[in-house]
Amino acid sequence: MILASLLTASAAFAQGQEANPNRVLVTDKGGVTKGFVIDYIEDMSFARVDGEVLAKVTVDEVGLTSLRLTIKMTPQCRSYRLAILPAVVADQLGNDANAIRYINSLPAGDVPTLNEDFNKGQLSGVSLNSDSKYAIITIGMDEYGIESGVSRTDFDTPAPTITGNPHVEAKQLSKGLDSFSMSFAPNKDVGSYWLVAVEKGTMQAQFEQYAPMFGFSNINQLITMWGVEQKGAITNEWTGMEPNTDYEVYIAMTDVKGNYAPYEVAEASTEAMGGSGEASVKITVGAVYASDWDGQMAPTQPITYTPNDQASCYRAALFTEAVFNEDPEEVKRQLCQDPEVPILNWFQYVERTGEYMVDLNTKYVALAAAKNGNGEWGPVAEVHFTTPATVAGINRPASGDLRERMGAMPSPLVQKGVIPSLNLKPCKITITQD
Repeated sequence: MILASLLTASAAFAQGQEANPNRVLVTDKGGVTKGFVIDYIEDMSFARVDGEVLAKVTVDEVGLTSLRLTIKMTPQCRSYRLAILPAVVADQLGNDANAIRYINSLPAGDVPTLNEDFNKGQLSGVSLNSDSKYAIITIGMDEYGIESGVSRTDFDTPAPTITGNPHVEAKQLSKGLDSFSMSFAPNKDVGSYWLVAVEKGTMQAQFEQYAPMFGFSNINQLITMWGVEQKGAITNEWTGMEPNTDYEVYIAMTDVKGNYAPYEVAEASTEAMGGSGEASVKITVGAVYASDWDGQMAPTQPITYTPNDQASCYRAALFTEAVFNEDPEEVKRQLCQDPEVPILNWFQYVERTGEYMVDLNTKYVALAAAKNGNGEWGPVAEVHFTTPATVAGINRPASGDLRERMGAMPSPLVQKGVIPSLNLKPCKITITQD
């Protein structure tokens, strides 16, 4: 009777989607859908469990290779899974459904399943970084084995004992529109140091974005991975930077025994450009010609963008007129905005000619807008044009593929280093009661 009622409800819910459903779909709050073939379902029923299904953790002692934990299950909790994550990773899991899915995706050895309480039990098999924030997350399961409750407890690992007072003296020596140079002089207490330059105020966002990918538990790890190790005094130049921009150079360092000291931050900047008047961009549409795109001769549309002397930076884009006309104001709004995180080539600064692969006999709209030295957007320049019906050397049908030779590429960190590959080492977590 319950199965028939559920299938009737499913059929009613599916009206307007599928008139005769043969699948049952369940979507959790994390947006993940799990489906079942109705013909394969032997029985369906509903159950109720009252009260929380949690395994609550208290951290009693913290070490880098072991912890002392007190774990107490609620009466409705029959078993639980336990995982230790960098706190910055745990912060991004969002709701309980996401946390359950993420933890279930980890190697089995990293997530033991337990069914007993512990009083200052010893957890071993971990390898934690010093001076870092971590989270213990448990997934409580009820009498039906259903993952029901998520509990989180945060803790800090101890900072190492630092020998001496490591410090790197940093000083900006020069700056241009797209570059700056700095000198760095470590004192006698510094073993090694690493440098990474980012736009001012963006390091925490960068750390939060890349910590889940690389398993970072502190900012020193990020600097070390993307920086270049230095030993003595050096002068370093960063090129390919953006005008009108304040930067921060993060300096990770170790003492003479190899222990990480607190990182330091030095400020730098590039030269300013633009004025306080109205910023604008002139758009010049050139003649279409044939050129090679991935081994195929295709129509190529050159467009030159020329900012005026009040512009500090500008953005430009090309759309088919059909796409542009769907919502012109929204297209312009998205053009005149800053990125949420630094993105290479998001802004342009000097006159440049973009080359676009286009279709013949098609209407397009070229757009450009600039900000002045005060960060104020000027008017959006808008040029409508139609590509020719024929171009010598091309007999290619329209593809709808609109591309530019130089596109925007994400640049999470601006520095002179190489991103190494990540080597994850799974661990076997165990908990024992003394």
